[in-house]
Amino acid sequence: MTTHFYRHFFAFIIFSLLGILSFGQTKTAISESLENISDIILKSEISSFTAKGNSLKLTDSLSKTLLIEIPIGGCSDKHVYLSWSTFFSSVSTFIDIYLKADTLARKLDSIFLVTHSHFWVKFPKDAYDGIFTSAPCDLKRGGKKGNFFSPYYKAFYSQDKRRLYIYMQGETKYGKCEMTWVIVDDKYYTRILDNIL
Repeated sequence: MTTHFYRHFFAFIIFSLLGILSFGQTKTAISESLENISDIILKSEISSFTAKGNSLKLTDSLSKTLLIEIPIGGCSDKHVYLSWSTFFSSVSTFIDIYLKADTLARKLDSIFLVTHSHFWVKFPKDAYDGIFTSAPCDLKRGGKKGNFFSPYYKAFYSQDKRRLYIYMQGETKYGKCEMTWVIVDDKYYTRILDNIL
């Protein structure tokens, strides 16, 4: 009888742990949405340039975030390149988004990022795995310098240069979406992923 009790107790513990792990996985997937970001600064800054952020209807005090947009240096079917540097210093940031051809669209293959001229930011594979894009290199000139900007590929620095956001529109197996990769203090922090119409 004691052995039977321990078997049931052990089975109960295993199923309880599996239930917790399953719940944790579901919660993690849901937590990628902008709605579930608890950090008010991140939420405010991301809301200023995303479609999902516009739908959240933040108050005026939150939506007046000023970000520094990083222009596109080049765009092709295989590579999107964004770069930023200050005129009076040698500090530069380089963002390379690599794509490879797939049957229906181009698959996001990797993201290479160097911030402040020497910090290489590593992205985990699950941050970009399973994302496709058919977005064109629709570039528009803007500003006094005539830099190029795109509605599909963007990057922004916060005013204090501590936060960097890389934005892209694409698709997953669940449909059209927008992604924002968040880098804080030169380290990968999280990914925001929301479906868009």
